[in-house]
Amino acid sequence: MSELISPTGFTNLVGAELVSNKPDKPHNKDVQTKQNSEIQVEQKQVEKSLTEAQVEKQSAAKELDDAEEQKAIEKVASKLQEFVNLIDKQLEFRVDDDSGRHVVTVSDKLSGDIIRQIPSEEVLRLARNLSDLADVANSSGKIITTEV
Repeated sequence: MSELISPTGFTNLVGAELVSNKPDKPHNKDVQTKQNSEIQVEQKQVEKSLTEAQVEKQSAAKELDDAEEQKAIEKVASKLQEFVNLIDKQLEFRVDDDSGRHVVTVSDKLSGDIIRQIPSEEVLRLARNLSDLADVANSSGKIITTEV
């Protein structure tokens, strides 16, 4: 049995008995701390769900923007093709085999004559010559070679 000493210096056995036999019940502070931690966990879960929802929303918006952009490009290409068909011109897109450059050719549908080519044949020829020169320089290590 434990003893409590009162301020007067006397031993209070009855009070000590009551204190030692007191049942363990949670203090209000412990209950409040537990509730606060549960609330914090719930807040974190809600914040995580909101973040995931925002990411999904941004992803869906991007996909929608990409789809709208693709539709707009297709619409412009269709209108361009309609215009070209109206003026009896043929539009051709190709890749030059030697230089690897993209070439656009506008020609007359009836006669087959080339009206405009971008880039021109001269530019394509220059690109081919420069490519050949670069190949020679790479193989010999020099741009200009002299032989005696």
